[in-house]
Amino acid sequence: MRHSLWQSFQFAGRGVRHALRTQRTMRIHIALALSVTVALFWLDLPAAEAAALVLSMAGVLAAELMNTAVEVLVDLHVGDQYHVLAGRAKDLSAAGVLVAALGAAMVGALVLGRPLAAAVGGRLESQFLGRAGVLVLVLALVLMVLRGNRQSEGGPGQ
Repeated sequence: MRHSLWQSFQFAGRGVRHALRTQRTMRIHIALALSVTVALFWLDLPAAEAAALVLSMAGVLAAELMNTAVEVLVDLHVGDQYHVLAGRAKDLSAAGVLVAALGAAMVGALVLGRPLAAAVGGRLESQFLGRAGVLVLVLALVLMVLRGNRQSEGGPGQ
């Protein structure tokens, strides 16, 4: 059955509403995206830098929506039972969100670091601030990966 364009938009809106209602991380990503959007307008960034931030935010939100879809499909298939592959699918889907979010955070630190430091009158070297933010994010990712390697591989990912 073919749907009208308007119906397609309604279905997409229903999906976004479901994700906002049921997924804490989606609400966190939306709050962060709104904060970055306010900073975009406040700092009056060049179009290319603003576009990089908008694309990064959209990528994270899209990844979170896809993660939610994977979780729903896995739950539909396995129900209350545990299956190692179901857990792995959920873990991989969540990892996709993590990679997108860390990439967006790095873009944010590089693009917003200098202008934010200048706007708030910080005495820190603005270039250092952006690079330090990226370094902290990369180190956080490495620590999370190392911590994950110490935990057992057979634990439930559901």
